[in-house]
Parts: sequence; structure tokens; C-alpha cells
Amino acid sequence: MLKDFEKFTKVGRSFRPKISIRKQGQIGFNNGAIEKFGLDRYTYATLYMSKDRTKIAIAFTNDKNEEGAVKLLKRPGNYSVAAKSFFDYYGIDTTRTKNYDAEWVEEEEAILVNIK
Repeated sequence: MLKDFEKFTKVGRSFRPKISIRKQGQIGFNNGAIEKFGLDRYTYATLYMSKDRTKIAIAFTNDKNEEGAVKLLKRPGNYSVAAKSFFDYYGIDTTRTKNYDAEWVEEEEAILVNIK
């Protein structure tokens, strides 16, 4: 009977996609976001702020020449992008690390995050 099932072996890990705005000025991606959104396919990201300043978007690309592209730093289970200038420009508080749920927007190849 079990031959028709997939065995779950990733015990103790969260797969709910989240990003963290880190006090060091980085945007970090948890394992859930890395795996569910296939972030290993990309090498760069571009950052966006909504006009009402309530959401950020992180679009992914492999084009290093895209205006505003920043390197996607990849360490096992820990992807991040440097975003200090983005946070400073838009006045986003980074005095402590905060976590947010992340939503994938397929047609834009982007993560959307409500920061309010």
C-alpha cells in the first residue's frame, strides 16, 4: 500500500514561505521560500516598494545587467540579498529582525510581502 505514497522525511523544518528583514540590512529567505518558489533558479533580485508603502516585492532574474539587480547570496538553507540602501531610502525599520509571510507571484517571478 505505501508504495503509492511519498514518505515525508523533512521533519522539524518549516515549509511556510517567509522572508526576514534583518537588522544587518538584508532580506533573508527561509527554506520554505527557497524550495516552494524555486529560488535556486535565480542569481539576482530587484527590489520594489508599493506606492502606499505597505508592501515590498522582490523580483528574481538571472540578468546581472538589469537595473537595480543585486546578487542573491546563497548559503545552504540561507539565501539573502543586501538591501540596506533600499531600507534606508524607504525608511524601513531594521532595528530588529522581523519575519513576514511571503507570497509568490508567478507571472512576475516575484515575492510579494505585506510589511504593515
